[in-house]
Amino acid sequence: MRILVTGAAGMSGAAVCRALRGGHEVIAKGRAEVDVTDAAALWSCLERDRPDWVVHLAALTDVDRCQREPERAMAVNTTPVQTIASWCAENRGGLLLLSSIAVFDGRKASPYTEADAPSPANVYGESKWRAERIAAGVPRHLVVRTGWLFAGDASDRKFVGRILDLARERDSLDVVSDRFGSPTWVENLAAGIRRLLEEQTRGLVHLVNEGGPASRVDLAREVVALVGLATRIRPVTSDTFPQLAPRPAMEAARSERTQGWLPPWREALKDCLARRLGHDGKAR
Repeated sequence: MRILVTGAAGMSGAAVCRALRGGHEVIAKGRAEVDVTDAAALWSCLERDRPDWVVHLAALTDVDRCQREPERAMAVNTTPVQTIASWCAENRGGLLLLSSIAVFDGRKASPYTEADAPSPANVYGESKWRAERIAAGVPRHLVVRTGWLFAGDASDRKFVGRILDLARERDSLDVVSDRFGSPTWVENLAAGIRRLLEEQTRGLVHLVNEGGPASRVDLAREVVALVGLATRIRPVTSDTFPQLAPRPAMEAARSERTQGWLPPWREALKDCLARRLGHDGKAR
């Protein structure tokens, strides 16, 4: 297949491009190659490269910035999907949209499934939910929801990456204990995306590492233990760290469609962090 990947320079984009190479022709498009908010430029890019599938990963994922700048959030996360969807519908292309478990409000006591009705709690979640509805209008479409992504390397500026950095500097860390999710390694996610494409899956799927739900405290403690640090993780409530955008308490997911595809998150985290370990067993 000829596959165009947007957001190819990002943490998940780089992993997806690696996973798809070797058997597929990958056209990697980062921000330097195409500004997805420029509809004319994006359309021209699609016309020039004419992919069989567009794997759309480009997004604004800073949740608080989305809350401050809702128009920007929609311009980056929603409007480009309309351009891609229109091109795919006209040219019989397939559209895979990477979405988020943040389309839910987090009030459920157990992990979300594809059967649950979205009800976003913040602007970021709303921008992704609107994008999902646009993508669903393409005959060949696939919406993949995931969450709590980690890479464990220098590109990881999300939770796991921040914990690694802070745990090397401090004796103790306060970590939120009342928010839950499904920690997911981008390499596992990328392998799952390749499988979905090759098996010609259509519609909506949740794709996360199994073994959840996990709290932020669970994840932080696992990180420091795996890299051999003695940093103490102290549980606190989310009120300790006020944030502009409301955060769902439950962002864990499960799926009947992809059950058993990805390993448990603790196993994935161990494999991920092993790449960062030096000969002395300490995190690089």
